[in-house]
Amino acid sequence: MKIKSDLSAEVPDTNAYHLKLEDHDNGTGDLLFYGYNSSRSAVVTDSFSSFFNNSMPCEFAQKEDHHGYDALKYDRRFNLVYGICPWTVKWLNQTVEGDRYRYGFYPFNKKIIPEQQEKEYDVIYHGGIHGPEHEQCLASISKFKYQFVTMTHHINQRTQKYVPMATRTNLPFLEKVEMVGKCKTSVCYNFVNNEERHFKNISSWADWQKNYAFKEARRFMPQFKTRMHEAAISKTVNLVMRDPWNLAEDYYVPGKEFLYFDTPHELEELIDEVSHNWGDYSDIADAAYERAMNYTTDKFVQLVESCKNWEGLRSEES
Repeated sequence: MKIKSDLSAEVPDTNAYHLKLEDHDNGTGDLLFYGYNSSRSAVVTDSFSSFFNNSMPCEFAQKEDHHGYDALKYDRRFNLVYGICPWTVKWLNQTVEGDRYRYGFYPFNKKIIPEQQEKEYDVIYHGGIHGPEHEQCLASISKFKYQFVTMTHHINQRTQKYVPMATRTNLPFLEKVEMVGKCKTSVCYNFVNNEERHFKNISSWADWQKNYAFKEARRFMPQFKTRMHEAAISKTVNLVMRDPWNLAEDYYVPGKEFLYFDTPHELEELIDEVSHNWGDYSDIADAAYERAMNYTTDKFVQLVESCKNWEGLRSEES
């Protein structure tokens, strides 16, 4: 497979830059593109071509982007599009595009796996502050020996408000993953918060109500976050907020490979419990590490080469 990228629209040194799918380019066969702008700049030849959409379903929260393209105009350039939202894949295949879409997992490159770290902190949250859930998270984790890692650039006003609470800012990506490894627990939310303008754009698409991902579109929509992988490969216990979709269960087994919480109080109880009884919970971290090895970039390229859908754990074990 030949693999090309255009990362010019991505925030520097974030996850996309460390996928390095080109590591698996053997110079022959079909084409695979990734990076938001590659969907516009890709030189598509007569070869069969696929595109990895690692932001799905966020593209439907805008009608047109800075190039004047909408989501479907991008996708029509490729024979297949691998998206990370199973409900949006199903919706598009049924209502819009025939059979162009496939469900694909979000991979990580083995090169980001950190060396084993001493557990110095109780809990970490890394990323931006996009909704009330994240604000409640900071209020909860600040009661413990915590890490809040975020950026001071390419951030929204809500995140700017909480930068003073950050323990580290603008950490290089690999140093951030090392910091995750120094914490016993990591808090994760597998959804994207919407504003009214996002809902307005989502609801402008034909048959948008048929997409289960948009059932709570005025408030939020599902999106798997790679911080779950980053905690798993760091042997840190994932604490995941339960939501209407629970995409976490497509990747990891609840209770065995991560733990759910529903309220800030439950989050605080879990942080306290794991922190004071690490020996009773390290098996969860070890099991998640083993499971994560199914989501490496080489496994993803194999999936694309097969032109198949990824099934996810729920179809296997639920």
